[in-house]
Amino acid sequence: MLEALGNQAEASFDAPQFFQLTPDAFLVVWEPPHAVNAAPRLEETSGQRFASLASVRLARLDGRSRIVWCLALKEKARLDLKMNAGAIGSGAALSVDTGQPVASVDPYALTQNLSQNACAVLVTTMLNTWASMFRLGRSRSFSGFALELLRSVNDSPPVADCVATVGQTRIFETLLNSECTDIASVVLVGDFGIKRLSGDTCNVLHNNGKNRLFLGTAESDRSPDGGFLVLSGPWGLAIRRVQAENSARSLGAWWAVNGRKLPDVRDFLISRFGRESQASRAAVLDLQQAEPLPAKRHGTLSDATPFCAIETALAGASGVLAGGWLRDTGGSYVGLDLLTGTGDAVPLDLHQFDGVLPEAQGGYAIKRFVAFAETGPALQHHLQPRFELKLASGERELLVPPPQPHDPAGVRAKALSVIPPRYATDKVMEACLSRPLAEMQENFMKSVGKTSELGFGDPAGNPTVSLVIPLYKVFEFIKAQLAAFATDPWFCENAEVIYVLDSPEQVTHVEDILGGFHLLYGLPVRLVVMERNGGYALACNAGAAQARGRYLAMLNSDVVPVEAGWLEQLCACLMMDEQVGAVGAKLLYADNAIQHAGLKFIQDEKGRWFNHHYYKGFPRHFPLAGTSREVPGVTGACLILAKDDFDAVGGFSTEYIVGDYEDSDLCLKIRKLNRKIYYLGDAELYHFERVSIKNNDDYTRGVASQYNRWLHQTRWEGDMAALMSAATAREGLLAS
Repeated sequence: MLEALGNQAEASFDAPQFFQLTPDAFLVVWEPPHAVNAAPRLEETSGQRFASLASVRLARLDGRSRIVWCLALKEKARLDLKMNAGAIGSGAALSVDTGQPVASVDPYALTQNLSQNACAVLVTTMLNTWASMFRLGRSRSFSGFALELLRSVNDSPPVADCVATVGQTRIFETLLNSECTDIASVVLVGDFGIKRLSGDTCNVLHNNGKNRLFLGTAESDRSPDGGFLVLSGPWGLAIRRVQAENSARSLGAWWAVNGRKLPDVRDFLISRFGRESQASRAAVLDLQQAEPLPAKRHGTLSDATPFCAIETALAGASGVLAGGWLRDTGGSYVGLDLLTGTGDAVPLDLHQFDGVLPEAQGGYAIKRFVAFAETGPALQHHLQPRFELKLASGERELLVPPPQPHDPAGVRAKALSVIPPRYATDKVMEACLSRPLAEMQENFMKSVGKTSELGFGDPAGNPTVSLVIPLYKVFEFIKAQLAAFATDPWFCENAEVIYVLDSPEQVTHVEDILGGFHLLYGLPVRLVVMERNGGYALACNAGAAQARGRYLAMLNSDVVPVEAGWLEQLCACLMMDEQVGAVGAKLLYADNAIQHAGLKFIQDEKGRWFNHHYYKGFPRHFPLAGTSREVPGVTGACLILAKDDFDAVGGFSTEYIVGDYEDSDLCLKIRKLNRKIYYLGDAELYHFERVSIKNNDDYTRGVASQYNRWLHQTRWEGDMAALMSAATAREGLLAS
């Protein structure tokens, strides 16, 4: 089917004709005296071989057939061609010297007297199959031929507008007949060449179903004005003349005056450009923020009617994390689906738990829910994925969440608050939270950026050990730390101090603090500044990357030595026994109760593994806490190890959120190097526990700790069980 036919030209192919199509491709055109129902054959009888050969049979208006062969040669030579159309006596011969000038093919003659369907077959064969097979798209001469071929088929086609440009991606829009549902190929033809449009196109019913609205994209660094857009499918062929007067518009500017577009068009634009360049992703984010969809819930808030709302809909590369609430005392709801934007609906498996709406919303008892829909990247850059609520009556209601955050920190914070911590069971973690949280944490880590460094005083020339101390919003212990360091002779001679500022907005304040204390104590200090807050593990890794010592001493910013010599003792433990991979000290609360005398792993009644400290809360001089010994692990609040070992295991794992379980994870990785973890009972420091982490909203208000525990258990459950079995045996011997 063609929407219109172009001009006709007189030509006769009763005898076969030979034409030049491009410098490397030729056409043979022949019309046998009858209709051709079998596959025609073309042979070269003098021994020459074709590099490529293909044919197409075309129906004439008078019932006869026109056969067109396209061939490429291995070398220019004289050809003796013999062709056969399948019937007795139906054959022809042709001799031609391709080393001599060969006439160019006239596209108007080629389409003369062909049926509409035959014209469509010829165009699609040349622009799709042959353009690829014979590499015609690279030829300027073929581009010129293709333009004339399209004009011969339809000399007054409708318009396809190039409506906007994002980078070098052109957006095309046109209307099609309502029956043009399945589009097999879309090709852009112009003096710039032949370009196949991206396989992602939008083709939806428009104008109350009277026609279809088509959108597609192509990469081009030149204006497509004057070219043609050629669409084909089982329904036939549609040719559109490209008009590009608005091609310089931005995506947002075009959408701002075309807000009437269907939701499917919006979904297409977001999905198509979200996975392209950074500029493209920024463009679709701007579009969604400038033109957000109105949030839509079902029902009204009252005692008598059901209602349902989606509050969280965070889309990523693996799927969509959804959360919301509902009230359905009468059984009106039978399901909730996520709409993918491609016509598919993904049923949600809701994990429900009790909740209450705020008093401002009526204070009704509700069921909150969380679910994860595994859709892949289809909705990855959508800030408002849409949902469909299925009612018992058979009706379906559209639900739209409010716009979701798009920056990695905001996305992660939203996900951590999707469910109250007490309901974040292992089952919910595995079914709903683990995959999206892992992806969000990875994206967050990538967004943190680079570090910068400031120095106070001349750094130590060749330090034995580098102290790495992360800072996050709490700086009240810096003075006590530096005073203790500066009054320790071994420390001053052998150690360098590296603070890592993980709240970079406070850099001026910290710079003043460190500058002042350097003048007071004379101790050189280095300050590594994160570009943005990245969490404990990333800050420690950033400091370790700048360290110059043979050993690394990981120290929390709220840890203060009791007396000089502590660091020398801990480093000596590593120096004297190469089997020791990491060593920790005794840590005390401000009231002299023990906070840490080695780290162990314990299980609760549900079989979940947790970190715990030996003799926590016991008196400072409890005898067993003073015994140096091998332990399953030590806390990261004061952990010393060789820098080579730290680098060998990849440092602290950044998959844990904010700061928890990274230290035990590091100890377990060190053990994989066949090293032991040691606790030294003679080295004592005060630890004003978890002062900094209390300032992190992502940790205190969300499920970060539960996720970290689950992740730690998933990775190390077998190792922890074996370690604790061995540790229990050792402790029994020690007690006896």
